[in-house]
Amino acid sequence: MKSKSTDHSAFPHSRRNHLKALGLLPLLGSGLLTTSRSINAADLACTLAPSMTEGPFWKDEKLNRANLTTNTSRLSVVAATPLTLAIRAYDDNGLACSIDPASNVQIDLWHCDAAGEYSDVSGNGQSNTVGQDFLRGYQVTDASGKTTFTTIYPGWYNGRTAHIHLRARVYNAAGNTTYNFTTQLFFDDLISDSVYAKSPYNTRGTRNTRNSNDGIYLGSSASPLVKLTTNADGSYFGEVALGLAGVPVAAQVRTFAVTVSKSGTATVPVITADVAIASADTGASGEIYVAAEVAGSWYFNNGTSWQLIANPATAGFPAFYRGVLGTSHHLTLLSGIDISKFGKINLYAGYGIDNLNMLQNQRYKLVATLN
Repeated sequence: MKSKSTDHSAFPHSRRNHLKALGLLPLLGSGLLTTSRSINAADLACTLAPSMTEGPFWKDEKLNRANLTTNTSRLSVVAATPLTLAIRAYDDNGLACSIDPASNVQIDLWHCDAAGEYSDVSGNGQSNTVGQDFLRGYQVTDASGKTTFTTIYPGWYNGRTAHIHLRARVYNAAGNTTYNFTTQLFFDDLISDSVYAKSPYNTRGTRNTRNSNDGIYLGSSASPLVKLTTNADGSYFGEVALGLAGVPVAAQVRTFAVTVSKSGTATVPVITADVAIASADTGASGEIYVAAEVAGSWYFNNGTSWQLIANPATAGFPAFYRGVLGTSHHLTLLSGIDISKFGKINLYAGYGIDNLNMLQNQRYKLVATLN
């Protein structure tokens, strides 16, 4: 499948339109949808999640909520140290963790409060909390494999180090479970020591189990540790990237690749790109987009010329190519333009069924920076 090359006219250069409301498009140099914090799987050392016991406190509460601290007045929850936990799931294809995001995976979390107790259970060394649902809930991973929870730093109980239980499930169209996997997340002992020295954790004395003598933690050579950073208010932000083995194809979002070649001169460069379409999208109808960010303004190439789009987040933007997506498309991104008068230029390429689909699935990349 060949895509159209384009005879570019010069950018209709203007510095009047600054897309402060853009929001959905990548920020300068980011290449990804960003928030104030984001997961980088490479930095997090993506771990092939080991299978671990669900333990005696699992309850399928079917609570679709990101905030696990709601619907309770227990001081061991509301007065505990807050934790925002960002999880990114990947399909581990046996080749490399952190390559292919796993979307539409239901991630259930459950863990104990600062008093070391779980909700909706009785016995097993704790008081009766049947009918309560604190610190339980699920979210479904987005197209990038990410989901985020608001919870608290988990407490401890006899025989266990600090941990959070995690279940990953995938359902088919009929609602049947096609994937069911459990593991546990762990925390640095020194950070746990610091948290447990504070109220309300410190009313229980010294814990008797650390990572170094927790049988479940020691039972795996790759027990996932949550990467933590401390916020100014004393709360924590945690990140973890997990590779899931055997995820059904329906939950896999294959990444795409862009290979860029440069020729011409420094002032009149020729930039071409070979866009490799994800295998799951090959053969489908879609659109390819080419964009340039210049001094805060956004230009999109419609296949023949560049157009300044004042507010692409709401107005949309033109496609460089529209039609059946092949396995690869060769694009001429820039040619015949003297770029010396424009300052720094960031070139992006991406594709999707339409604008929104591209953004939602994060199918775009920063492919070249000029000047």
